[in-house]
Amino acid sequence: MKLRKILPVIIGLFLTSLLLAQPTKYGHLNSGNLLTMLPEVKIADAQLDAYQKSLVAKGDSMVAIFRAGYENYQKESAGGNLNKIQVQEREGTLQKMQSDIQAYDQQIKDLVLKKRQEILNPILKKVDEAVHAVGKEEGYIMIFDESTGAMMYSLPTMDVMPSVKKKLGIN
Repeated sequence: MKLRKILPVIIGLFLTSLLLAQPTKYGHLNSGNLLTMLPEVKIADAQLDAYQKSLVAKGDSMVAIFRAGYENYQKESAGGNLNKIQVQEREGTLQKMQSDIQAYDQQIKDLVLKKRQEILNPILKKVDEAVHAVGKEEGYIMIFDESTGAMMYSLPTMDVMPSVKKKLGIN
């Protein structure tokens, strides 16, 4: 009966001693720096820049049309060529154009963000898989990402950047 009570304690102490006998390895890397080294990120940035420029070009043409309409309105209004109803109509049209431009500006931001996620997610997944593989292969308990600013203090750790770069095929 005593053996049944003591056996779990003995097993627990044995397992604890096994865990403590293994050296604990912690690693760190800066994923922001790593991403700047990937050629895929440079390509993705170029694609995203071209996409954003194409959207902005449409917005610029909307602004040009608005400016031309506003200048025309000012000339006709200053010349006394518009009655009150025409002034209200023109002002309403210009206000709608202005609100359409603002809505399109927000739409651009949303579209660029969506495209950015679409382009970068496969790259981020690839990096994540490489970090996990290095962690498993080299026996790290934890790997910290310095770029997030989440680490406030740490004992010295191994920089796993070289191993992850090797896994990703970066020289």
